[in-house]
Amino acid sequence: MAKLKNQVHKEKSEDQSFVKKVSTSHFNYYFGYVSNISIVIWLCSQAFENGVSLLSWMEWIYIPAIGLFAWTLVEYLMHKYAYHVWKSPFERGHMMHHDRPYDLMGVPWYVTLVVVVAVFYGLSQILSPAHLAIYMAFIWLGYIGYCVTHHAIHHWKIDNKLFKKLKRHHYIHHARDGKNIGMVTTFWDVVFGTLEKK
Repeated sequence: MAKLKNQVHKEKSEDQSFVKKVSTSHFNYYFGYVSNISIVIWLCSQAFENGVSLLSWMEWIYIPAIGLFAWTLVEYLMHKYAYHVWKSPFERGHMMHHDRPYDLMGVPWYVTLVVVVAVFYGLSQILSPAHLAIYMAFIWLGYIGYCVTHHAIHHWKIDNKLFKKLKRHHYIHHARDGKNIGMVTTFWDVVFGTLEKK
């Protein structure tokens, strides 16, 4: 029995060390921003043909707004389930962040690149590629905003009332995993009953 326990512990440690290795390099952390901004630019380029927009001016207003709002729900659900409920490398990596919140770590940039491009090409078989591209571009722009905000919360000192409120909101989440799941907004925490103010 002890041998089995040691084997399980060894496998878990090896798994943790693999997740740590691919998610904690400074290159991965900072190049992730370059990759993510490139993804947004590439997606936006899919809405043009021969330099002409395939969307109307009205669509350029409402689709980005819907995309950014959609990100807030995606963020909430991803944070709650992929990072806290479902057992996966994402959950293990996120728990490493909870253990060491000031370390620079993130999802490997090439994973997000492959996933976003695959999702775009998959969904563009049944949806308008130009419209889909702009929805996805602004959802991904929301993700970049989330990454910058999250970095700022853990690493920057900003004397701003809203920022201090977001920081306190997020630090409560670090103390109570199931609370304050949203980070860039408290809206979905209110909707789903996970808001904790103290």
